[in-house]
Amino acid sequence: MASGSPPAAVKLNENGIPNFDALPLRPGDPKYSTWGLYGEKDELGTLNRLTDERVAEAAKNEIKAGVRISLNWPLSAQAQAPKKDKDSDSDSESVGFFNRKLFHQDLFAKPPRCVNDDVWTFNTQVSSQWDGLRHYAYQKERLFYNGVTMEEIHEDSGSGVNGVQAWAKKGIVGRGVLVDFHSWRLKVIEEQPNLNPYLTQRLVNFDHFATTPILLGDILACLEYQGTEVKFGDVLFVRSGWIQQHQSLSSSSALQSHQKVNPPFLLRPGTLDPALQIPLEELLRRSG
Repeated sequence: MASGSPPAAVKLNENGIPNFDALPLRPGDPKYSTWGLYGEKDELGTLNRLTDERVAEAAKNEIKAGVRISLNWPLSAQAQAPKKDKDSDSDSESVGFFNRKLFHQDLFAKPPRCVNDDVWTFNTQVSSQWDGLRHYAYQKERLFYNGVTMEEIHEDSGSGVNGVQAWAKKGIVGRGVLVDFHSWRLKVIEEQPNLNPYLTQRLVNFDHFATTPILLGDILACLEYQGTEVKFGDVLFVRSGWIQQHQSLSSSSALQSHQKVNPPFLLRPGTLDPALQIPLEELLRRSG
C-alpha cells in the first residue's frame, strides 16, 4: 500500500474536496486519483462523505412515512439457461449472464429435531451486488484504491484489505436520491415523437443488453424533470429499466444469446455523437 500522504498545502473546499488541478494528491498515484485524502489506510473511499451529521440530517428531513423498499434483486431471479456438458447430452449446470454460475440452494431437514439447514452456492454477480474497492484496479498502474497491489490482496487467504467488510461496519446509510431514468426516457419519447437521430439512438433504441450509455446530461435533465435536489454526500440510485427489459425476454433463446457474451467494458469510439459526450476531465470536475 502506498505510504505517502497528501501534501499539507493542498486546499480543501467546504466539503473537504481538493481542487481538481491538485490531483493526484500523492506523487506516483494514478491520474485524477484522490488517494490519501481520507488517510493512508482508508478503505471507505467516498463513503467517508456519509458523516454522522449528514446521516442525521437526512433522517430528520427526509423520512416521512417510514416505508421501506428493498433494493435487492432475488438471488434466483435470473431465468435458467442450461449449459451443456461437453462429454454428454445432459445439462451439467445452469449459467446466468456472462457465463456466471446461477444461484443454487440445497435445503435439508435434520431429524429427529424439527430443523432445516441450507447451503447456497452462487456467483456473487448473478444478483444485486456492490463492486468493492478490490474488484477492479487502475489497469495501467495495476493498483487498487489507495495503492493496494494484487499481491497484498492475495498474500494470504485471510487478507481483507479493501474488502466490503469495511463498508459493512457502519453500513451505507444516507440521503438516497432516485433518478428514474426509465420513466423519464419513456416520457420524453411520448411528449417528443420527432426526436433527432441521436436522441432516437439514445432514448428510443435504448438497449440494456448492449453497450448503451446513460449520459450525464440525461441524468441532469431527469433530475430537473423530477424537481429533485442533489446534495453533497447523497447516495445516487439510477433506475435504468434493465429488469423490465430482462422480463420481456420471454424465450430461452433470446436469453441465451445474451448470457453467452462477454461483459462489455467501455463504449466503443464512434458510437455516439461526440458533441453529446462530456470529456472525462469535465465530468470529474463537476463531481466535486
